[in-house]
Amino acid sequence: MMKRLAVLLLTLVAATSLGACSAAAEPTGTPAYTVTRSWSNGMEEKALVYADGRTVMTHGEYSEKVTLPADQMAALAAAAALGIPAGANSDDPILGVTVGAGETVRPAGLEMDSLPELLNRLLDSHTLNP
Repeated sequence: MMKRLAVLLLTLVAATSLGACSAAAEPTGTPAYTVTRSWSNGMEEKALVYADGRTVMTHGEYSEKVTLPADQMAALAAAAALGIPAGANSDDPILGVTVGAGETVRPAGLEMDSLPELLNRLLDSHTLNP
């Protein structure tokens, strides 16, 4: 009897947790950072990173959501303060990066630890610290 009660309790906790996750509000407003990645084979990818760390990534027809921790958001802010380096139209992929509601820099360069490089890393591994 005790075993059945424990299983029932665990089932209720799991169901409640799943309901809470699926009921989370979608991010709204202008993203803090937007990156688009266009590959020569036609594949398009995009990440929208909101100020609270919520991130929506689209890889072709697949969409994923993650939440970046405060230290990673701080790293993005520090990189954004340094500006966005220019890339070349011959780059593959070609990146476009936007900070807030500002102008998109496209093509953006992938200099080490620059905002485009960090956002490119995010699209690759879903974190800035792979």
